[in-house]
Amino acid sequence: MSLSKDEDREEQEEEVLALEAIFGPEVFQKDNQSPDAFIYTLNLDEDTPDLKSPRILVVRFFLPPTYPRTDMPFYEISSVYFGQLKVDQAMVDDINRGFQELFQPGQVVLFEWINWLREYLESKTQNGSEDVNKLSDTLSTTRAGFDNEKKDKEENDYYEEQEEQEDYDETAKEMDRPTVRSCSSGLASNEPVPEIQSSIEPLVDRKSVFVAHVATVYNASQVRAVVSKLLENKKIAKATHNIMAYRIVLDDGRILQDNDDDGETAAGGRLMHLLQILDVQHAVVVVSRWFGGIMLGADRFKDINNCARKALEDFGHIKDDKQNHEHGKSKGKHKKK
Repeated sequence: MSLSKDEDREEQEEEVLALEAIFGPEVFQKDNQSPDAFIYTLNLDEDTPDLKSPRILVVRFFLPPTYPRTDMPFYEISSVYFGQLKVDQAMVDDINRGFQELFQPGQVVLFEWINWLREYLESKTQNGSEDVNKLSDTLSTTRAGFDNEKKDKEENDYYEEQEEQEDYDETAKEMDRPTVRSCSSGLASNEPVPEIQSSIEPLVDRKSVFVAHVATVYNASQVRAVVSKLLENKKIAKATHNIMAYRIVLDDGRILQDNDDDGETAAGGRLMHLLQILDVQHAVVVVSRWFGGIMLGADRFKDINNCARKALEDFGHIKDDKQNHEHGKSKGKHKKK
């Protein structure tokens, strides 16, 4: 993949927005010392806050201007202890090897790094082993095998996509692409409307109100049916923007996905990136925004993603942590369809 400097920055911004929405501001946050630095706090004992020595590791990431095009992020571990385990040089070296193995130029990696780090530390503390090198060898061997399989699969997927793209382009011309505007026409559809669930509580930021609506869908017709049904509600139809994204796994394993900004430039793509990084499947998300008169700047993207993620989580569209750890950001490599 060949990226430009501007594309590097765009990739970084989308990754940060997605991570902030996934982990929350208490876990993944900007470092005030640098505009390109972020602090991630990994807490394996967050469900048992009364522990005297909780397993907490604080990592500071710095994103160089050439990431992800050529260089991987810089990082430093701030914690001296992880629970009762001392974070010694051997452990730091082990983490560094794992991070280096995961990085591939041209691809964002922080999500995979965080998941790998969690798995590494869980294995370390659950095994109770003091032999860091032994654990490192086991994890490195497993990761190397996983990476080889992933590289082979990605290469095969690339050539398959090239062969299939021509057929897909013809199919796409025949398919009526669901967009918010096209669905507002109120055209009749024979497709039953899937159940739609909306945010339990709206997100309010400086008088702007955000509400997310989610539904389980298996084809583009159901996406259209959901959006059309939502727009029958006059309040939703009068929203300043109805940002939409969907992601469906087809029978042949390909991903059918698309998004619509509905006038909120770049918001649809960022919402799609969230669905990809969470490996959301068979779901459409529409985030309605009612503008409150105060410009939010880039915070509006964070609000849209946070609102969407909360609804996806509340209504069971996000896999549990263990499942998410097994997937990576490789899910975000599918082309828009």
